[in-house]
Amino acid sequence: MPVLKQILLYTTFLLFLSIYIYGQKNSLSKKISSSVAVPNEFKQLPDTLFVKQIESITKKAENQFDLKVWLPSLTALIVLLITNLVTLYKIRKDASESIKKDIITSRIKIEREKLEKFYDPIFTTLKSNSSIFNAYGPSTFPKDSGVLETEASQIWKQLVENVILPNNQKIENVIQQFSHLKNETDNMDFYLDYLVHLESYRHFVKTPNTIHKAFKYPSNFISNVEKNRNEIIKRLQETEKKLLI
Repeated sequence: MPVLKQILLYTTFLLFLSIYIYGQKNSLSKKISSSVAVPNEFKQLPDTLFVKQIESITKKAENQFDLKVWLPSLTALIVLLITNLVTLYKIRKDASESIKKDIITSRIKIEREKLEKFYDPIFTTLKSNSSIFNAYGPSTFPKDSGVLETEASQIWKQLVENVILPNNQKIENVIQQFSHLKNETDNMDFYLDYLVHLESYRHFVKTPNTIHKAFKYPSNFISNVEKNRNEIIKRLQETEKKLLI
Protein backbone atom coordinates (compact mmCIF):
# COMPACT_ATOMS: atom_id res chain seq x y z
CA MET A 1 0.00 0.00 0.00
CA PRO A 2 2.48 2.73 -1.21
CA VAL A 3 0.13 5.71 -0.75
CA LEU A 4 -0.67 4.82 2.86
CA LYS A 5 3.03 4.39 3.66
CA GLN A 6 3.83 7.80 2.18
CA ILE A 7 1.13 9.49 4.25
CA LEU A 8 2.40 7.84 7.44
CA LEU A 9 5.97 8.90 6.62
CA TYR A 10 4.86 12.51 6.05
CA THR A 11 2.97 12.47 9.36
CA THR A 12 6.00 11.19 11.26
CA PHE A 13 8.23 13.75 9.54
CA LEU A 14 5.90 16.63 10.47
CA LEU A 15 5.70 15.44 14.08
CA PHE A 16 9.49 15.27 14.49
CA LEU A 17 9.90 18.57 12.64
CA SER A 18 7.49 20.31 15.00
CA ILE A 19 9.31 18.92 18.04
CA TYR A 20 12.66 20.00 16.60
CA ILE A 21 11.42 23.53 15.77
CA TYR A 22 9.82 23.85 19.19
CA GLY A 23 13.12 22.90 20.86
CA GLN A 24 15.13 25.23 18.66
CA LYS A 25 12.81 28.17 19.35
CA ASN A 26 12.86 27.54 23.08
CA SER A 27 16.67 27.23 23.15
CA LEU A 28 17.10 30.36 21.03
CA SER A 29 14.80 32.44 23.20
CA LYS A 30 16.74 31.40 26.30
CA LYS A 31 20.06 32.32 24.70
CA ILE A 32 18.74 35.72 23.62
CA SER A 33 17.27 36.51 27.03
CA SER A 34 20.50 35.51 28.78
CA SER A 35 22.76 37.41 26.38
CA VAL A 36 20.82 40.70 26.35
CA ALA A 37 22.53 43.26 28.62
CA VAL A 38 20.73 46.23 30.11
CA PRO A 39 22.46 49.46 29.03
CA ASN A 40 23.96 51.70 31.77
CA GLU A 41 21.67 54.58 30.89
CA PHE A 42 18.66 52.39 31.66
CA LYS A 43 20.20 51.42 34.97
CA GLN A 44 20.53 55.08 35.95
CA LEU A 45 16.92 55.94 35.02
CA PRO A 46 14.19 55.93 37.63
CA ASP A 47 12.48 52.63 38.37
CA THR A 48 9.17 53.84 37.00
CA LEU A 49 10.65 54.49 33.57
CA PHE A 50 12.21 51.03 33.52
CA VAL A 51 8.90 49.47 34.48
CA LYS A 52 7.15 51.34 31.68
CA GLN A 53 9.74 50.08 29.22
CA ILE A 54 9.16 46.50 30.41
CA GLU A 55 5.38 46.94 30.15
CA SER A 56 5.61 48.26 26.60
CA ILE A 57 7.87 45.36 25.57
CA THR A 58 5.46 42.85 27.19
CA LYS A 59 2.42 44.33 25.44
CA LYS A 60 4.24 44.28 22.15
CA ALA A 61 5.16 40.63 22.67
CA GLU A 62 1.56 39.77 23.52
CA ASN A 63 0.32 41.24 20.24
CA GLN A 64 2.78 39.16 18.21
CA PHE A 65 2.05 35.61 16.94
CA ASP A 66 4.02 33.15 19.07
CA LEU A 67 4.80 30.12 16.93
CA LYS A 68 6.17 28.27 19.91
CA VAL A 69 2.75 28.37 21.59
CA TRP A 70 0.69 27.44 18.54
CA LEU A 71 3.03 24.86 16.98
CA PRO A 72 1.89 21.84 19.08
CA SER A 73 -1.77 22.60 18.32
CA LEU A 74 -1.08 23.05 14.62
CA THR A 75 0.88 19.80 14.56
CA ALA A 76 -1.99 17.97 16.28
CA LEU A 77 -4.46 19.35 13.72
CA ILE A 78 -2.22 18.28 10.83
CA VAL A 79 -1.83 14.79 12.30
CA LEU A 80 -5.60 14.56 12.82
CA LEU A 81 -6.25 15.70 9.24
CA ILE A 82 -3.81 13.17 7.81
CA THR A 83 -5.25 10.41 10.01
CA ASN A 84 -8.75 11.19 8.69
CA LEU A 85 -7.45 11.19 5.12
CA VAL A 86 -5.84 7.79 5.68
CA THR A 87 -9.10 6.48 7.15
CA LEU A 88 -11.14 7.82 4.22
CA TYR A 89 -8.64 6.34 1.77
CA LYS A 90 -8.89 2.94 3.44
CA ILE A 91 -12.71 3.08 3.45
CA ARG A 92 -12.77 4.02 -0.23
CA LYS A 93 -10.28 1.28 -1.13
CA ASP A 94 -12.21 -1.34 0.84
CA ALA A 95 -15.48 -0.25 -0.80
CA SER A 96 -13.87 -0.42 -4.24
CA GLU A 97 -12.50 -3.92 -3.55
CA SER A 98 -15.91 -5.05 -2.27
CA ILE A 99 -17.69 -3.77 -5.41
CA LYS A 100 -15.07 -5.40 -7.62
CA LYS A 101 -15.51 -8.70 -5.80
CA ASP A 102 -19.31 -8.50 -6.16
CA ILE A 103 -18.99 -7.90 -9.90
CA ILE A 104 -16.65 -10.88 -10.32
CA THR A 105 -18.98 -13.08 -8.24
CA SER A 106 -21.94 -12.05 -10.42
CA ARG A 107 -20.01 -12.90 -13.58
CA ILE A 108 -19.12 -16.31 -12.19
CA LYS A 109 -22.76 -16.96 -11.34
CA ILE A 110 -23.87 -16.04 -14.88
CA GLU A 111 -21.22 -18.21 -16.55
CA ARG A 112 -22.09 -21.20 -14.37
CA GLU A 113 -25.77 -20.74 -15.15
CA LYS A 114 -24.99 -20.79 -18.88
CA LEU A 115 -23.19 -24.07 -18.46
CA GLU A 116 -25.54 -25.80 -16.03
CA LYS A 117 -28.84 -24.82 -17.67
CA PHE A 118 -28.00 -24.54 -21.35
CA TYR A 119 -24.76 -25.92 -22.77
CA ASP A 120 -24.13 -28.89 -20.46
CA PRO A 121 -27.60 -30.47 -20.89
CA ILE A 122 -27.54 -29.98 -24.66
CA PHE A 123 -23.97 -31.21 -25.07
CA THR A 124 -24.30 -34.33 -22.92
CA THR A 125 -27.64 -35.32 -24.48
CA LEU A 126 -26.33 -34.80 -28.00
CA LYS A 127 -23.30 -36.93 -27.19
CA SER A 128 -25.59 -39.67 -25.85
CA ASN A 129 -27.71 -39.65 -29.02
CA SER A 130 -24.62 -39.59 -31.21
CA SER A 131 -23.09 -42.58 -29.41
CA ILE A 132 -26.31 -44.59 -29.75
CA PHE A 133 -26.67 -43.66 -33.43
CA ASN A 134 -23.06 -44.63 -34.22
CA ALA A 135 -23.44 -47.96 -32.40
CA TYR A 136 -26.96 -49.00 -33.45
CA GLY A 137 -28.06 -46.66 -36.24
CA PRO A 138 -29.05 -47.70 -39.80
CA SER A 139 -25.45 -47.40 -40.99
CA THR A 140 -24.55 -50.37 -38.74
CA PHE A 141 -27.29 -52.75 -40.04
CA PRO A 142 -26.03 -55.97 -41.62
CA LYS A 143 -26.57 -55.94 -45.38
CA ASP A 144 -27.90 -59.47 -45.67
CA SER A 145 -31.58 -58.58 -46.02
CA GLY A 146 -32.27 -61.34 -43.54
CA VAL A 147 -32.77 -62.02 -39.84
CA LEU A 148 -29.75 -60.03 -38.65
CA GLU A 149 -30.81 -56.87 -40.47
CA THR A 150 -34.36 -57.24 -39.16
CA GLU A 151 -33.16 -57.68 -35.58
CA ALA A 152 -30.85 -54.69 -35.86
CA SER A 153 -33.71 -52.61 -37.26
CA GLN A 154 -35.99 -53.61 -34.36
CA ILE A 155 -33.32 -52.76 -31.77
CA TRP A 156 -32.79 -49.37 -33.38
CA LYS A 157 -36.53 -48.70 -33.47
CA GLN A 158 -36.81 -49.42 -29.74
CA LEU A 159 -33.84 -47.17 -28.97
CA VAL A 160 -35.38 -44.37 -31.02
CA GLU A 161 -38.68 -44.58 -29.17
CA ASN A 162 -37.23 -45.10 -25.68
CA VAL A 163 -34.06 -43.01 -25.79
CA ILE A 164 -33.57 -40.85 -28.89
CA LEU A 165 -36.99 -39.18 -28.97
CA PRO A 166 -37.07 -38.47 -25.19
CA ASN A 167 -33.55 -37.04 -25.46
CA ASN A 168 -34.63 -34.87 -28.36
CA GLN A 169 -37.50 -33.58 -26.27
CA LYS A 170 -35.09 -32.69 -23.45
CA ILE A 171 -32.92 -30.70 -25.84
CA GLU A 172 -35.96 -28.96 -27.29
CA ASN A 173 -37.13 -27.96 -23.80
CA VAL A 174 -33.71 -26.58 -22.91
CA ILE A 175 -33.49 -24.50 -26.09
CA GLN A 176 -36.99 -23.10 -25.66
CA GLN A 177 -36.54 -22.23 -21.97
CA PHE A 178 -32.91 -21.17 -21.73
CA SER A 179 -31.81 -19.91 -25.14
CA HIS A 180 -31.30 -16.48 -23.52
CA LEU A 181 -28.29 -18.03 -21.75
CA LYS A 182 -26.42 -18.86 -24.95
CA ASN A 183 -22.99 -17.38 -25.48
CA GLU A 184 -22.95 -13.86 -26.92
CA THR A 185 -21.06 -15.02 -30.02
CA ASP A 186 -23.21 -18.12 -30.55
CA ASN A 187 -25.53 -18.25 -33.55
CA MET A 188 -29.20 -18.83 -32.74
CA ASP A 189 -29.85 -20.14 -36.27
CA PHE A 190 -28.13 -23.42 -35.33
CA TYR A 191 -30.69 -24.06 -32.62
CA LEU A 192 -33.69 -23.01 -34.69
CA ASP A 193 -32.64 -25.34 -37.52
CA TYR A 194 -32.17 -28.14 -35.00
CA LEU A 195 -35.69 -27.63 -33.60
CA VAL A 196 -37.13 -27.89 -37.11
CA HIS A 197 -35.16 -31.10 -37.66
CA LEU A 198 -36.47 -32.58 -34.38
CA GLU A 199 -40.07 -31.86 -35.30
CA SER A 200 -39.63 -33.37 -38.75
CA TYR A 201 -37.91 -36.46 -37.31
CA ARG A 202 -40.69 -36.95 -34.77
CA HIS A 203 -43.24 -37.18 -37.62
CA PHE A 204 -40.88 -39.34 -39.68
CA VAL A 205 -40.67 -41.94 -36.90
CA LYS A 206 -44.45 -42.19 -36.73
CA THR A 207 -45.00 -42.02 -40.46
CA PRO A 208 -41.94 -42.50 -42.67
CA ASN A 209 -41.82 -39.99 -45.53
CA THR A 210 -39.44 -38.46 -48.04
CA ILE A 211 -40.10 -34.87 -46.93
CA HIS A 212 -37.91 -35.40 -43.88
CA LYS A 213 -34.83 -35.31 -46.15
CA ALA A 214 -35.39 -31.58 -46.58
CA PHE A 215 -34.89 -31.00 -42.84
CA LYS A 216 -31.55 -32.65 -42.20
CA TYR A 217 -29.62 -32.59 -38.99
CA PRO A 218 -27.72 -29.25 -38.93
CA SER A 219 -24.09 -29.83 -39.83
CA ASN A 220 -21.52 -28.95 -37.16
CA PHE A 221 -24.26 -28.56 -34.55
CA ILE A 222 -22.45 -30.61 -31.88
CA SER A 223 -19.11 -28.98 -32.64
CA ASN A 224 -20.71 -25.53 -32.35
CA VAL A 225 -22.20 -26.39 -28.95
CA GLU A 226 -18.89 -27.86 -27.79
CA LYS A 227 -16.90 -24.82 -28.97
CA ASN A 228 -19.10 -22.34 -27.12
CA ARG A 229 -19.19 -24.57 -24.05
CA ASN A 230 -15.38 -24.68 -23.95
CA GLU A 231 -15.18 -20.89 -24.32
CA ILE A 232 -17.43 -20.41 -21.31
CA ILE A 233 -15.46 -22.94 -19.24
CA LYS A 234 -12.21 -21.13 -20.03
CA ARG A 235 -13.74 -17.73 -19.26
CA LEU A 236 -15.17 -19.07 -16.00
CA GLN A 237 -11.79 -20.40 -14.89
CA GLU A 238 -10.11 -17.07 -15.63
CA THR A 239 -12.78 -15.16 -13.74
CA GLU A 240 -12.52 -17.46 -10.72
CA LYS A 241 -8.76 -16.83 -10.56
CA LYS A 242 -9.43 -13.10 -10.09
CA LEU A 243 -11.07 -13.81 -6.74
CA LEU A 244 -7.77 -15.24 -5.49
CA ILE A 245 -5.77 -12.13 -6.40
